[in-house]
Amino acid sequence: MATVRFEITGLDQLARMREVLSPQMLAKATRAGVAHAAKGVAPKVGQSLAQRYGIGSRRVQQDLRAARLAPDGLSATVAFSRRPPLLTQYGAKPGTRASGQPGLGRGRGWGRPVKPGKPLSALLLRSKGRQPIPGAFMVTGNNGNRLTARRGRGGKLEALYGPSVGSIFAGQSQIGPALRAETETMIRARFIAGFQRVLDSAARGYGKG
Repeated sequence: MATVRFEITGLDQLARMREVLSPQMLAKATRAGVAHAAKGVAPKVGQSLAQRYGIGSRRVQQDLRAARLAPDGLSATVAFSRRPPLLTQYGAKPGTRASGQPGLGRGRGWGRPVKPGKPLSALLLRSKGRQPIPGAFMVTGNNGNRLTARRGRGGKLEALYGPSVGSIFAGQSQIGPALRAETETMIRARFIAGFQRVLDSAARGYGKG
């Protein structure tokens, strides 16, 4: 399990707010901003990964745990699973057999197929298109789910997996830096929105008094 901890720092707006808000109101607004930002992490990461990888946004979000807010309300932690999804969930597509035999060829048996076969393929990075997975094939498990597998030593079936959400986001993946930058931008925007919502609510209550 990989974890990502974030805290809101460096916002000029916060520095100015300290001068005009009571400590209690500032703490309440800050906590609300961090909580609102944390709730947006899973949908954002799911959307960003689905745009670049051949895995669905909902499947990505299954590998993110709910954010845990720190007791002081100044930071939150989101856990990412490092358990890799099955390759089937990366759009694995069964291969095809060669077809269209032309007939006997000069007394040496059947000639070459008119249409060659294709190996099973999966959509990992969308920018690279479908990638062939030699020796892989689809099987149906006891629970009815389709798995992508390959024969290992002794003919034993071995399930194939794609990259984990944790390794893509928090590791050294090709798109990791861009994903983290996009998520940071979203966190800051949602923090400001959540923070402002508390101030607006307090202002409306003050006006009614």
